[in-house]
Amino acid sequence: MKFLVLALAVALAVPVHAAMYKWVDAQGRVQYSDIPPPPNARNAEEQKIVPNTIQTTGAPFAVQEAAKRNPVTVWMSDCGDLCNRARDYLARRGVPHTVRNPSRQSEQEAWKQVSGGDNSVPLLVIGTNQKLKGFDESQWNAALDTAGYPRNAPALEPHAIPSVEAPVVVKPAAGAGAPPPAQGAQAAGPAK
Repeated sequence: MKFLVLALAVALAVPVHAAMYKWVDAQGRVQYSDIPPPPNARNAEEQKIVPNTIQTTGAPFAVQEAAKRNPVTVWMSDCGDLCNRARDYLARRGVPHTVRNPSRQSEQEAWKQVSGGDNSVPLLVIGTNQKLKGFDESQWNAALDTAGYPRNAPALEPHAIPSVEAPVVVKPAAGAGAPPPAQGAQAAGPAK
């Protein structure tokens, strides 16, 4: 009995490929049928019919919709572990995003507008009005959840940080996992 149930389940799980036939009958009319044409049919063709499938490309629908309503931009430079963790987090969560580097000369004007003069990176911008300084996974999760990004989207490849044309000093956000600045560090120079 178990074998019969298993065989039936396997048979139903296999997609059915039905054959359709097209031919021209003796009166010159084109005929379509799932029964093979008579021997005197002209221009007989067998046409394979396969089950309907939905073709999908790119991200799942929920991710595409969230990205339309609330596009994500992350501002980061080469700020070390903090920026690497932020970049890897967005890729792991499957959030499509744009990476912009505030150290690039061509990005300076946009950076000033979005950061309000604070040079802390990373800076996550969701939609037009939500900004999160630094990287705190629980805060980023909550903000992305609110913006409609599902937590179970397929992972993406992490984006590279855009190269720098003319460097500008950008600091990691304080208190968000960034290492404290070195105490007592002195600039190298000629000995007196």
